[in-house]
Amino acid sequence: MRLPLDGTKALKPILAIIAALALAAGLLAPAPASADLYDWTLSGANTGAGTLTTGSADNGGFDILSFTGQIDGVLVSLNGTPLNPGPGGQTSPLGAFDYDNIVYVGSDSADVLDSYGILISFAGSPDLEGNIWGNGGTSYSYYTGAGGGNYPISDTNDAFSIAEAPDPPSDPVPEPKTIALLGSGLIGLALARRRP
Repeated sequence: MRLPLDGTKALKPILAIIAALALAAGLLAPAPASADLYDWTLSGANTGAGTLTTGSADNGGFDILSFTGQIDGVLVSLNGTPLNPGPGGQTSPLGAFDYDNIVYVGSDSADVLDSYGILISFAGSPDLEGNIWGNGGTSYSYYTGAGGGNYPISDTNDAFSIAEAPDPPSDPVPEPKTIALLGSGLIGLALARRRP
């Protein structure tokens, strides 16, 4: 069924507005954020794996916002008050370690952690802390300790590494570009309906 010419003219302003909004949505939409999720592994006398996420740039590296996974079968998570004290480190809540929770992402795997390292807590053990830090080169120490000067309970040299995690599955919600394409299609239909 063809619309009369007058009906098409009445639709033109509406279609133009829809197209303009769709185009603006496509042009003004923010670009997707770059990946900041990494897989970590600990191997040697102790074994573990999990993920960490990075945040703001800090002293040539990036603040760690979360650190989760398992070490020797025990669930671990990021610890610290404050969480990211910045360069120079901070004494841990139980007083067993100094930490800064900074990771160095780059081509040189020797620079993944500095001498302050990552402070972790263990599920079910509120009086125990863990610390993984760099000794220089490719050597890393993994210590566990408790408050009251009990430092350390265990000390081993292990291998610690990170690798960028795969991108998560794409969101099925239509992108702004799809909306812009739909709007331009509506304009095309309106123009096609015009009589010569």
